[in-house]
Amino acid sequence: MQSLSTRHRPGHRPTRTRLQVALGLALGTLALASPAAAQQRIEVTGSAIKRVDTETVAPVEILRREEIARTGATSINELIKSIAVVDIFDTGEISSNSPGGSGTARVRLRGLGDTQTLVLINGRRVPNNPLQDAGGAGAAFNINQIPVSAIDRVEILKDGGSAIYGADAVAGVVNFILRKDFTGAVGGITWGTSSRSDGEERQLSLTGGWGNLSTQRFNIMGALDVFKRDPILRKDRDISSSSDYRRFGPIANFANLDGRSSFAPQGNILTAQGTFTGNTVQACPPEQYTNNACRYDFNASLLTAYNGADRISGLLNGSVMITPDLLGFARVIASQSKDHFEAHPVPDNFALPDSRRFAGRFMQGGPRITDRRNDFSHVELGVEGLIGRFDFKAGISHGVAKTVNRDTNYFERSAFDLATKGNPAQGILPTIDVTRTDNAESRIQSLRISPVRTGRSTLDVADVQIGADLFKLPGGPARYALGASLWTEKITDTPDPLQVQGVVVGSIQQSAVGAQRDAKAVFAELSLPLLKTVEAQLAARYDSYDTANRTSPKVGLKWNVTPALAVRGSYSEAFKMPTLKQLFANAGQGAINLTEAQCTGLGLAPGCNGLAAFRLTGSNPTLRPETGKTFNLGLVFESGPASMSTDFWKITKDQNIATPTLDQSIAQGAFRFDQATSRYFVFQNLQNFAQAEYAGVDVDGRVKMRGTPLGTLTVRGNVTYYTTQKTKTLPTDPWDEFNGTYATPRWRSSLTVTSEMGPWTTQMLIRGWAGFYDTNLQTRSFPANVRKVEGYDEVDLTLSWSGIKGLTLGAAVKNIFDRQPPFSAANATNNNFSQQGFAELYTSRGRFFQLTAQYAFQ
Repeated sequence: MQSLSTRHRPGHRPTRTRLQVALGLALGTLALASPAAAQQRIEVTGSAIKRVDTETVAPVEILRREEIARTGATSINELIKSIAVVDIFDTGEISSNSPGGSGTARVRLRGLGDTQTLVLINGRRVPNNPLQDAGGAGAAFNINQIPVSAIDRVEILKDGGSAIYGADAVAGVVNFILRKDFTGAVGGITWGTSSRSDGEERQLSLTGGWGNLSTQRFNIMGALDVFKRDPILRKDRDISSSSDYRRFGPIANFANLDGRSSFAPQGNILTAQGTFTGNTVQACPPEQYTNNACRYDFNASLLTAYNGADRISGLLNGSVMITPDLLGFARVIASQSKDHFEAHPVPDNFALPDSRRFAGRFMQGGPRITDRRNDFSHVELGVEGLIGRFDFKAGISHGVAKTVNRDTNYFERSAFDLATKGNPAQGILPTIDVTRTDNAESRIQSLRISPVRTGRSTLDVADVQIGADLFKLPGGPARYALGASLWTEKITDTPDPLQVQGVVVGSIQQSAVGAQRDAKAVFAELSLPLLKTVEAQLAARYDSYDTANRTSPKVGLKWNVTPALAVRGSYSEAFKMPTLKQLFANAGQGAINLTEAQCTGLGLAPGCNGLAAFRLTGSNPTLRPETGKTFNLGLVFESGPASMSTDFWKITKDQNIATPTLDQSIAQGAFRFDQATSRYFVFQNLQNFAQAEYAGVDVDGRVKMRGTPLGTLTVRGNVTYYTTQKTKTLPTDPWDEFNGTYATPRWRSSLTVTSEMGPWTTQMLIRGWAGFYDTNLQTRSFPANVRKVEGYDEVDLTLSWSGIKGLTLGAAVKNIFDRQPPFSAANATNNNFSQQGFAELYTSRGRFFQLTAQYAFQ
């Protein structure tokens, strides 16, 4: 096992990651040496027209059921971490302090946020997380609501799907295709634990089906997943055991690596301007005193490094053959998750009897607790198949996502202030001292409140689609598809009235929202086999919302230069409407610590580094839709058991909706000082920024070799490499490049080696991430001598045996070398991030052991 100092040594480069990338790229050589394989007629995400091969004019990645099983993934979030094209920023699973995001998981593609990727279930839209914040973050579907056992395959369209699926598919489309026809019964159990005996997981999966569509003309199937996971605490991992990260220093450009909170139980007395006087209400232990204030180590207890989970999800699907060519179906997906989050006792700028204020923490109040329940349901009714010579499908769906947060150990502002400082003018004396732990418990209990916040998001959709042959071309029949859809989206977010007023001690102010909008769309698609070797795709979609409308075109071309080599390219346009909360929500609050430069930007004297403040994010009813253009050019080699594809892509966006940085807001003078609380507020309301650009290349290679000493051996490598990720605020501004900065590595890779020999299947999976510069500033404003965070990789090994009919046994060791993430000072010192000492690209779970058993009843 590596020592902690070796794992986090700046400049260290893991050799396994370099080898992984080299092997992934080297598959191109193997792909040029074999005869072509036959393809089956299938329907692929990215086109409404059925086709005979998987390689379309647009790049689509398909992850099938057997591949999913081999990863040993117990959740969709864990599964997507094995896909190089998917961006990872996993705050939902590793942070427990987000009112709306903790416990959720969302998909990101192409360097864009999760709101730019359209998630579909069986090609249909689903409702977003109802507790998305006012800035739009979290306005995406929570993929942890999908039962793993119900998935048939996952299809990822990587060039934008706005012309077919909707204007908001800017970065791409992730389509979860669920099982539709199953006979028999399968039961499975999974158990796992970390090598440190925490984070234990238990999963039960049941799938059953009755009826044969071919002979009995009906099928009913159901799938159920029950999943429970124990949390991992920050204090139990070396890297996050203390928020005082000076043990990793000194580091250039990070003058203060002590990330401990200034809201200490001993109480730091403040000046009238909200800065520290250097004095405390109670004596501060010397080891806790630094930078003119007493400090509190929030990582040393209570907080989680990996959240617990308690989820149940299921699918019920009924299908009936109305005619030999027409299938009717009814489908219900439902899930429920319960989460328990604990945060440290309430921090605040409390008042002394003499009206002075101090930054403190009321330890006797107990940990702040949030018990969250998420309920999701999605009902579909539809028909699909052939009516005469026409391909036909139509359906309606109703989706509901509901979240309820129940908080405890909070206090109402006016009553709490009266109890802590009294009212000398009325002869009322203080009844509690927040710097002590021996106050009368009955008095504290009388002050406690339990706010409740409820969010609900619904989506109702009706759609119809028809397609058929159109006319003959030299390469075959031209085919078309026409479709139309109507939908209504609603969102309500109802915080506790005290939260809306911002008078809950220890909680941020939250905004109430109740909004809805209707939309409609029509689309048309043409598949044109111009020659036997040339295929063209033309598509256009018209979307109409209450306040905006736009046509999104797409054109694509694929040329089979030889039987083994094809060239493909596509161009598409998109526009993304602001979310309902981005348009109509009230201001939301978040606690921050200001840097030295930000403090001086407020007009304060040097030496105020780490000053606590609030940032206010809010909606903007004048926001305009974002617009985007996507370009894709690729090469595809297919030769017998080997294949390789290389796709160059570029996305440009105009009117990009984003939140100004703290530095930008302060420079614009968007801040104020609140005399009542002695605290600064920085305003970061949403804006349409001028432009953004993302570009890169995907390389994906696969070879399957039979009759080797290891049986049938399959090797697959894929790499996504970013050439640029940049933005600018005004058209006249220079570009701000953030490619390769905090949590945006230039490349990610995945390499799998699978051996199938008799009843044994063995798989090695290597995931890799490039290093990045340890700053969240863009390269145009890089400080000198910026530190580089090292690259990182993990190796998983899974083994399964199916030597008895119906029985499959499995074992896995994930992160077999017990790698811990590399240290990031940007994460450690910025409470916009998790402050666990590493980027949210990975976890600190470490080595993890897993056992599975599955039995198929005949």
